[in-house]
Amino acid sequence: YCNGMQEYLRLLGRNAWVINLDPANETPKRPIPHNDPEKKEDSKEEGEKVLPYDTLLDVCESVVNLSSVMKELGLGPNGGLVYCMEYIEAHVGEVVEMIRQQIEDDAYLILDLPGQVELY
Repeated sequence: YCNGMQEYLRLLGRNAWVINLDPANETPKRPIPHNDPEKKEDSKEEGEKVLPYDTLLDVCESVVNLSSVMKELGLGPNGGLVYCMEYIEAHVGEVVEMIRQQIEDDAYLILDLPGQVELY
């Protein structure tokens, strides 16, 4: 939805940006293919993580992400997501400041939030 809405608003000439507030919205890194014939075809380096839309802020990179929380704290997916959202809530002032530092006056903001109903 966020990708489609951002594309639509940009087609209308709007300065649309997505703020990813979903700590579970982590994308796998894109593989970087090797041009070296010496290296095996299946051994690809990992490139940068890429969401399907342009973000003003991605909490997974800047604040907290689910996979790290699950690994470091030994939590499952639901407990990890609750922890992440409480962490974002406890640091909401810092998150808002990160957004303010990057926002432009004419920006349209689209918020990408977790889809798990248990959080609400």
